[in-house]
Amino acid sequence: MQRTALAALALTAALTLSACVGGQQANEPASSNPPSATPTMPDLDQFTPAPTGQLDEDTQETASPVAVPTWDEASRTSVIKAAETAMKAFARPSLDQKTWWADVQPLLTQQASADYSYVQPASIPANKVTGAGKLVDDSSAYVGVVEVPTNAGTYTLILNRSAANAPWKVSRFTPPEEAN
Repeated sequence: MQRTALAALALTAALTLSACVGGQQANEPASSNPPSATPTMPDLDQFTPAPTGQLDEDTQETASPVAVPTWDEASRTSVIKAAETAMKAFARPSLDQKTWWADVQPLLTQQASADYSYVQPASIPANKVTGAGKLVDDSSAYVGVVEVPTNAGTYTLILNRSAANAPWKVSRFTPPEEAN
């Protein structure tokens, strides 16, 4: 009895294997076209090329790689220069709001633009930068804290950048305590 079961199993295996010969399953009809000896390549020009960069899982947009910032002499110089430029644009209380805002807004982050959009220049105590800026916190290569002296005291500016080659943008002007 055990021999009969073994023989039936061997016969089933042999039939299964023979049905797969030629790349066809036992229940598939035979093809009248013989397989091609050389594969044909599709016309690749008809397809949209794959995007370069990485695909954002949430938005499905392609994000290009960005250079990771580090602190070097050029970064230190550029953050100080950006802070001084921003403070010179900011500390002009004699200007009308529209003119003042046209000069200040391009130097700000998106959030700071929303935060400072209704500032009245006349309320700013400083009207002159009196010395060179000084980088006082560089614990992150994406954020720089710079102190800029003015005739109303030393302002502290927080600047951000999104990549090594991105411009520094001001996220916060903090007036000196005695100016409050």
